[in-house]
Amino acid sequence: MFRKNSIFIKILILMLSGTILISVLLMFASSSISERILLDQVVRNASANMNLMKDDLLSYNDQVVNTMLQVNRSKEFRNYITKPANTPLEQIKLVIALGRYMDLYKDYLSPENSHIIVSGIPGEGGRHYSSNSLKWDKIPQDFVSKFMNHNGQVQNRIQYYSSLDLFSESVPYDNYLFAAKPLIDTTTNRMYGYVAVVMDELNIYRKYKPYISDGIHISLISSDGTVLSSNNKKLISKKNTSLLSIATDTSVKHQGVWSDTDEKQTYISYFLPEYNAYLVEEIDQLTAFKSLYRISYEILKVVILILIISMVFVYSLSRRITRPLNNLVKTMRDSKGDNLKYHPLQEDGSYETNVLTKAYNRFITKIDQYTEKLVYEQQERRKADLNALQMQINPHFLYNTLSSIKYLAKMNRTDQVDETINSLISMLQSTLGSTEDRVTVEQEIETLQHYVNIKQIRYGEQIAVHYEIEESCSELLVPKLIIQPFVENAFFHAFPGCPSGNIQVFIRRQDEFLIIEIIDDGIGMSAVGDQINEQKRQHLSGIGINNVHSRIQLLFGSPYGVRIESEPGYGTIVRITLPILEKQEAA
Repeated sequence: MFRKNSIFIKILILMLSGTILISVLLMFASSSISERILLDQVVRNASANMNLMKDDLLSYNDQVVNTMLQVNRSKEFRNYITKPANTPLEQIKLVIALGRYMDLYKDYLSPENSHIIVSGIPGEGGRHYSSNSLKWDKIPQDFVSKFMNHNGQVQNRIQYYSSLDLFSESVPYDNYLFAAKPLIDTTTNRMYGYVAVVMDELNIYRKYKPYISDGIHISLISSDGTVLSSNNKKLISKKNTSLLSIATDTSVKHQGVWSDTDEKQTYISYFLPEYNAYLVEEIDQLTAFKSLYRISYEILKVVILILIISMVFVYSLSRRITRPLNNLVKTMRDSKGDNLKYHPLQEDGSYETNVLTKAYNRFITKIDQYTEKLVYEQQERRKADLNALQMQINPHFLYNTLSSIKYLAKMNRTDQVDETINSLISMLQSTLGSTEDRVTVEQEIETLQHYVNIKQIRYGEQIAVHYEIEESCSELLVPKLIIQPFVENAFFHAFPGCPSGNIQVFIRRQDEFLIIEIIDDGIGMSAVGDQINEQKRQHLSGIGINNVHSRIQLLFGSPYGVRIESEPGYGTIVRITLPILEKQEAA
């Protein structure tokens, strides 16, 4: 029923597509229009607020300017920081004169939440003054070179700065900024000192704090990228070149307002020449317009609810119409491959469905009959193939063994003939005496040892056979006479003209496989590939070895079998791969 080309899907798509299209268009249209109207209103209000902030900042700047001008005009300050005082009395007079001046003009020398520093030029024997009486002796030594000297020239103007550590030992504020101006002798145009007003950053923050809300951030950033003030306190006194770039472009290229539609960000920026800085307001629409997006989310939930109700209605209607046909389709889909079984269907649908159901029932009955017959024939053929292979392996072994006994008799080695016949009898009892096709690894090795005894009686013990069998493999089952053909091949072909040789038999587990390896250090051979080709069959002692490979694949399938690797002069490796078969599994 839920397949791509089913009747149910076609009806569902037809009925729901119109509902979805109309609902989505209405949702996006209403959200987009509402967002644009709300953004225009927020920008107008923010622009008005920015003008108020500018006025407050300029008013505060006037206080700073008046303080610096008052200091610049004061001969008391100039005398205190530059006039030589050779005696304590002269020093006291300078201090008293400065104190009287401070008492007289204190209202002009104290901008709110700030203190002033007046200092002679460092290194020229000048004095310094700080209105912060607790830290009056903490004056930066590199102030002039670091903040007032630009390209070798002293800038005779007021400039605002921010630094994390410059006044860290002499100010009681969490964050601060400072304005600096050189003190110039008007007659000689020579700088004799400087004045700095160190301000609590909260003085600036309070000017725009009333206009901050969720999603709205305001910063004052200097023209060199240093953040002088911000509602995000982590940014203060740090360089922010990306924000400076946005502020500059917004102020110069976009007449003060710019919106990034992709990032849902709007920026309002004005340049304040008095501060040599930009006043920037960032509006994060995703946060500031939460209420609008919440309405869009509610609309989306209503649309989803309508779709769910429509799907339930369409499902109920189409199910009643198409249920008989769907039952037929489901049964035909499930009855395929190795799951082709007889599933008779009830003939209770419409006329057309009943005709299809009757035809299917007749068809599947015939297939069931043919399938049972085919399976029986394949099983009988498999048994016949296995029996034929077993009959080929046993005569091959007997032929070679009797040839060995004949050779010993001709050589009048009667004692060895007797020993060979006894070994042969033991082998025949363990192989032909049992009708089972599978034996344990321990039994297979015992049979192999009888065979090796027969060969060593004939050829001597110059060819040694060694066994390394994992203890856990002794009781695993393997096909009968699976190792002997390869050991026989090594005796016959691996050591021609060699005075001695070694054959290693390894049996071990490897994951879900049982691995049997027969390795000799004989002369090896060439043209060994993954399969046992015709040339190899002739070289590897006739039909017996090829039958082992075929027998394994008939019993267990293509992942198992025999693989031979050899190289002239380095010997041969035969690797037999079998499944792990316990006695319980065989039973």
